[in-house]
Amino acid sequence: MDVDRLVPSDLERASVLGTFPAPIEAQYDAWFLSRTWPSSRAILWISVVVWATTPFVLPRVLDLDGSILPFRVTAVCWAIGLPAVLVPALLGERRMRMWWPPAVLTLTTTCALLGVYWTDAADTPNLLLSTVVFFMFLAPILQFPFRSTGLVLLLTVPLAVVVAVVNADRDGTWNGTLNYQLWLLSSTSLIVLGISLVIENTLRGRFVDEQVIARQQQELLSSRALIRRYAPPAVVDRLEHGDTTVDSPQRRRVTVWFADVIGFTTLADRLDPEALAEIVNEYLGSVAQIIESHGGTLNEFAGDGVMAIFGAPDEMEPDEQVRSALGAAQELQRSLPVWSQKWYALGIDQDLRARIGINTGVLSVGTFGSAVRATYTGIGLQTNIAARIQSECQPGSVLLSKTSWHLVSDSVPCELRGEVLVKGVHFPIAMYEPLPA
Repeated sequence: MDVDRLVPSDLERASVLGTFPAPIEAQYDAWFLSRTWPSSRAILWISVVVWATTPFVLPRVLDLDGSILPFRVTAVCWAIGLPAVLVPALLGERRMRMWWPPAVLTLTTTCALLGVYWTDAADTPNLLLSTVVFFMFLAPILQFPFRSTGLVLLLTVPLAVVVAVVNADRDGTWNGTLNYQLWLLSSTSLIVLGISLVIENTLRGRFVDEQVIARQQQELLSSRALIRRYAPPAVVDRLEHGDTTVDSPQRRRVTVWFADVIGFTTLADRLDPEALAEIVNEYLGSVAQIIESHGGTLNEFAGDGVMAIFGAPDEMEPDEQVRSALGAAQELQRSLPVWSQKWYALGIDQDLRARIGINTGVLSVGTFGSAVRATYTGIGLQTNIAARIQSECQPGSVLLSKTSWHLVSDSVPCELRGEVLVKGVHFPIAMYEPLPA
């Protein structure tokens, strides 16, 4: 089940000891192993060393001279203990299964209780061996969920009582040493049972917290992606980092970029609404990517017309603004024929071409509108000049205002393409077209 599809009820349990619904429980198992396996594997490899060396160390510790116990020690360690910890250590996290802990713990408990049952009161080494076997398995077992080990640990107590009663009936006496051994096994089982329960519930609570946080992050990312559809990414990034300067208009020297597809309105009248919507969405999305990849800020869509600003909100040197705007314009002109080939199947019958106008000057740049609806854009005479230059551009070409041309004249060859009058400007504006490289 995907994290973004989880709802709070999916992560609820029927009780403190309860599990999650089946799909979430499987996800929890995978999460559990991924979180605990590094430490579990380290403990298992330590246990491999312990079980492999115990037959040589334990007889000397217990001062066993010539008894049959060393053979029993070797058989238990190498035939039971060593494979039980070596196999999962070699299997790894992905092939590990939850049945391993209860299986090993069942085998260990059985061996320990049988060792006590078959032991005489004076056979202290055998008693110690039973205790050692039991306790040596508890460390790796503690790394696994309560539900994998709890039942076995819980059954140890009544089984220990049964062994004590049987021993008492067999010998006719209440053997203090044997019963102390049984008390030690059963009380340890209860302690480990409680520890396992605490660990299990702690891990389940942590799992729930992580899933809730992951869901919240997923929702936040979705919200951000949605917001970026309505506001320029550069503006959204600043707002997310607490920079509210974009909310207040500022006078900035920027480069304005206008583009318009030739004959698109007439073409739209001949297209099905569905095909038109697909073309417009793909075109505008692609233009937005081009502008943003060159460091610009897309401000407005007006039908197939696009307005962008270079130099705000992220500051950029004026000559770099013009080069970036020119790079975006040239990439758009190169891309339009390629896009047109894909749109023939939707009903267009010719390659699309665009007019692009670029002008550099001082604008009032910021968020304009009301408390209900606002947009980040640039307002001023220089915007009108860029739009007017764009309208004078030949299809498939790019025109720069004289101001923009001066900023790149040393590095971008251009030719004069006449002058244009703009309302509010008392002198004609010279226009320049970049020459092909």
